[in-house]
Amino acid sequence: MASKEVPRPKEYAETGFSTVQPTLKQHLDNATAALLFKNFDACIEHCENGLSQVKLCTDRENFSSKEFTEQLCVLAVQAHAERNTWQEVLPFVRKVYGDIEHSPAAIVQLCLLLFAKLQDYPQCQALANIWLRNRDNYTDAEYPHIVDIYVQRVMFPWKLHSLVPAFLDTCLGLDATQRQLMMQDYAVVIEKEIKTSTDEDDDKSPLPVKRLPISESDEGESEGVWAYIRRLSALLFRRIQPYNLTAILSVAFIILAFLSLRFNKGNYFHLITPSFTNTYIVIKFDIS
Repeated sequence: MASKEVPRPKEYAETGFSTVQPTLKQHLDNATAALLFKNFDACIEHCENGLSQVKLCTDRENFSSKEFTEQLCVLAVQAHAERNTWQEVLPFVRKVYGDIEHSPAAIVQLCLLLFAKLQDYPQCQALANIWLRNRDNYTDAEYPHIVDIYVQRVMFPWKLHSLVPAFLDTCLGLDATQRQLMMQDYAVVIEKEIKTSTDEDDDKSPLPVKRLPISESDEGESEGVWAYIRRLSALLFRRIQPYNLTAILSVAFIILAFLSLRFNKGNYFHLITPSFTNTYIVIKFDIS
């Protein structure tokens, strides 16, 4: 008895394409709705599932995988930014496009705006340099817009106004007319910033020198001399034997000679030194 062939379902007549496309559209709609209702985890999940579905349709006719991929990636980047997982943005973009330089302008714009808001200007610089230096992007209609975003959102806040003309010269995707028009737009801001910086430098005055308070007896005397006397006295007292009264008296006379230059309001000087009996010796000198 011959076996009867079981017909395949109609939706699989074209290797699954007729069922994949509605599912992909559904993921896109669900991701958009999830982002609007601030369900960011669900949005990213729908985007990832949708991107996996796009790979099944890349070789089909009348299907724009680039359009679906870009829309899903934009939604995912926005969801990452909203839930503050910005560190996952670049790995996600690289997973989808392989590298930043091959990413659509819309994705690069979002990344620049995101990292500019975080004030991560070095990251913005790296992204802009990679994308703007790629020859394949020179003819992109959004090329001037990427340049404008970088100048206004990164270079100006980063106080790099003076470097704008040189930066525009490195953007080979701009023609001479575009560079000239951009410089005309930026000229007012650049001139204002340079003038402000110059005025601030002129207003800066050297900090006043703060003098240490000195007593009446300190006036006219060198602090360096007295610091040397203190160090000399400490050194002598450390080296002499505590029971050697003669040495102690010698040090006392040395100190007294210097003190006679410092204090001269009375006729007597009193010097207190430790003795070998653990008491104190008061030495009185008459200099009148």
